[in-house]
Parts: sequence; C-alpha cells; structure tokens
Amino acid sequence: MSRAASSPLAALGPLAASAIALAAVAGVSWLSAALLPVLGLTSAALLFLLPVLLAASVGGVGPGLVAALGGAAAYNFFLLEPRYTFRVHELENLVSVFVLGAVAIVTSRLATRLKAREAEALERARCSDEAAALAAVLAEGAPGPALTAGIAWLTERYGAIRLLDEAEAAGGDGALSSLDQAAAGWALHNRDWTGHGTEIMPAAEWTFFPLAPKNRLGAPVAAIARPATGTTRSEAELEHLAQLCLLLGQCRDRAELETALRGRAVLEESERLRRTFLASLAHDFRTPLTVITGRLEQLGATSAEAREALEAARRLDRTMSDLLGAARIEEGSLVPRIESVDPVDAVAAACAGLAVPEGVRLERRVPADLPFVAADPVLLGHVLVNLIDNALRHARGVVTIAGAARGTGVMLTVEDDGPGIPEAERARVFERFARLEGSDRAGSGLGLAIVRGFAEAMGMTVTLDESPLGGARFALILPPSRGAAAP
Repeated sequence: MSRAASSPLAALGPLAASAIALAAVAGVSWLSAALLPVLGLTSAALLFLLPVLLAASVGGVGPGLVAALGGAAAYNFFLLEPRYTFRVHELENLVSVFVLGAVAIVTSRLATRLKAREAEALERARCSDEAAALAAVLAEGAPGPALTAGIAWLTERYGAIRLLDEAEAAGGDGALSSLDQAAAGWALHNRDWTGHGTEIMPAAEWTFFPLAPKNRLGAPVAAIARPATGTTRSEAELEHLAQLCLLLGQCRDRAELETALRGRAVLEESERLRRTFLASLAHDFRTPLTVITGRLEQLGATSAEAREALEAARRLDRTMSDLLGAARIEEGSLVPRIESVDPVDAVAAACAGLAVPEGVRLERRVPADLPFVAADPVLLGHVLVNLIDNALRHARGVVTIAGAARGTGVMLTVEDDGPGIPEAERARVFERFARLEGSDRAGSGLGLAIVRGFAEAMGMTVTLDESPLGGARFALILPPSRGAAAP
C-alpha cells in the first residue's frame, strides 16, 4: 500500500474526500476574510490554492475540482467587492475559476503518476524481497532438502506447486486435465509460460513456468495452481513467478549435481578398490606361480601331462601380468623405459614363450634387416605375446607374423584364418572385459586392452581390420629408434 492510500481522505472515498475538501475551503474562506486587511487580496486569494492542492493530490481530480469550484465561489463571495455577493461578469471572477480548476487537474495528474510510480517501486521492492527470501531458503542446507523447503515456502504464498518432467506431464497421476497436460507439454518444448493467466491456453487450471532458461531443453517445468480466489494473475505477477521458478530450477540443478558427484565418488572409490584388488591378487599369485612353473619345467622333460600343465601355468602367469599391467595403466603409474629395440629379436622372444596348438601353423615373415625401433622391451614383449596368443586361440590352421619397414619405422602384423571380427565390433575388442556376441572370440578382452594401453604408452598405434586369410589382422606401428633411451 502506498503512503497516499493510507491518508484519511483517500480512505474515506471520493464523496467523503470532497466533503472534507469543502470544509477546508470553508476554513480558508473564514481565515482569508478575517485577515484580508492584513494579507491583502492577492495573498488571501493564494490561500484558496491550499484546499485544491490537498484535495487533488490526495483524493484525485474529482475532489480537486470540487475544492476548485468551492474555492472560486468562496473567493468571489467573501473577498471580491462588493463582498458577500456573487458577481461573475468580470474577467477576474472567471480567471479565478480557471486557475483553480487548472491547478486541480494538473495536481491530480501529477499525484496520480507519482502514486503509480510509488506503487511500482513498492511492488518491485516486494518482489525483490520475496526473491531474496526464497534464495535464502534455497541456499540453506543441502540442495535436496532446500528444494523441498523452497517449494513449501512458495506453496504457502501462491498455492499448490508441482515440478513436472515430460513423463509426468504426459501421464501424471490424474491431477492434470488433458488441457493442462497439453499446456505442460507446450511449456516443456517451447520453454515459455503456458496455461492459466497467459496468452497460451489460458483456460487451463494450472500455469506452467520453465525451471531453466530457454536455451536449455529437457529441463522440467513448475506447475502453479490457479489462485484459490478465482482471480487471474496479472502479467507482472506472472513475470515475478517466472523468476522465482528459475530460482527453484537452479536449486534443482545443484541437487542433481550433488547427486551425480556423490554417485561419481562412489563409482571412483569402487573402481579404485577393484584396481587395488586386481593388482594385489595378481601380485600375490606371481610367487606361487613361479614355483609351480619351475617344478613343471623339471617334470616336463619326462611327462606330457606336466608339459600341458606347464602351458596352463604360463597362460595363468600371463593373465596375472595383464592384470598388473591393467592396474598400472588405470592408475597412471605406467612409465615406459624407451630404448632401441630390434623388432626381429622381440618377435622371436614373443614366439618362443608361446605354445602353438596342435593343428595350427605359426609362420614368421619378419625380415632380418628391419631397422631398430624405439620401445620399452618389456612392454613390447607383452604386446606381441598378447597379439600372437590371441591369434593362436582363434586360428583354424595358420597364424602369420609379418614385418616391414614403414617410412623410418616398422609395421608388425599378426593375422589368423579364424572367424574374424565384425566391423561394427572392432572398436570394442580393445575394451576391458569386452565380449562379442555371436563370436567365439569372447575371452575376457583383457589381453587386447593391455595391447592398446601399452602401445599408446610407448607412442605406438595398433589397428584392426580384416585379414586376407579370412580372420583378423592386427597391425602395430612402431616408431623409429632415435639412438638414445628416453628418460
């Protein structure tokens, strides 16, 4: 409420304000008539402006004109000669009426504009205070409970409020009519006010406000019920509610972000524990496997069963090495020791440590004059062993290892005549524990994940495509040696 509206004249209404204005005119008439010898006619005439200004500024143009006409009549009757008579045929009598009327009209218009501006300022201040109060509620405590408290805070002031996403707007729980559902869908897709009080579907029972700016799609909307009084909200009130709903949207975003961060923290901790477990498991298995492998090598000289068990132990040892390597890659602790390596010797060493299955032929086509490459000998050995072992496990009759100079570097290829890998699945074979549907290349996928991780750590690239033999063809591109070990 404005200050003018709280005055007695404004509170009494136009008729009462006019009556009080006439009483003020009467008082001024008595005073000016009594003091006329002292004040003089001009000064006494100015006193009649006071009731006009008061009535026009407080009561409006109606009471102001009443005060103007009453003042002009009193001025003519009490002050102008011959006194106590009405004479309106002289110009001075008409001027007094016009001047007082003009003052009443101008003053009332100025007062009306000032009141309107004051009312706007008070309304803006109220809206700012309300927005600050809601922001304080939403900033208190965790975002989730704060959002619930903010919705309850707004419900007390504006009625029922609901937050709706696309699924709730389309189906809901029966609380929304078909028209309200259509309005909610329009608000969700067009990011604008919709429903009761707006220009779009104003017959709806709810008004829908976006919880995010227009450039953000997919965010829910806030549904606010029609006022219980049955009135229609003004555009200014809708604008204010839209701003309050954006505050709710910001709090909701914080709540979702906090939930996502908690989930990520839990996932990271679970992943860390998994990596720690795998590394610990692999490390603990290495020592007994070394003992078992040593005993089986002694027995393998005289026993075929021991040789078969030895191969299984070696395979398990490679798996343990892969687990340790995967843990080092994920932890970021893998630091290759780059030096000049002969790729011919690296291929020979990798083949020597593998058992070729019965019925499968392993062919090597690696020229002896290949240039040296820059690699970590241990990591390169793991890469070649995993590639060759993968090919041996899936080949039907032959595995080919070939090498060729490529620019200043070297390209090594490992091919098999197995079932191959569908083109759509080739990117997945390098993922950890990937399993390909409809293929006997299931395995654990860990070996090829190690291949990619170790190769990238050494600055190499590994690709996969179809082999002329009918199976898979893995190509490893090795950079040239620079004549010195990398730090």
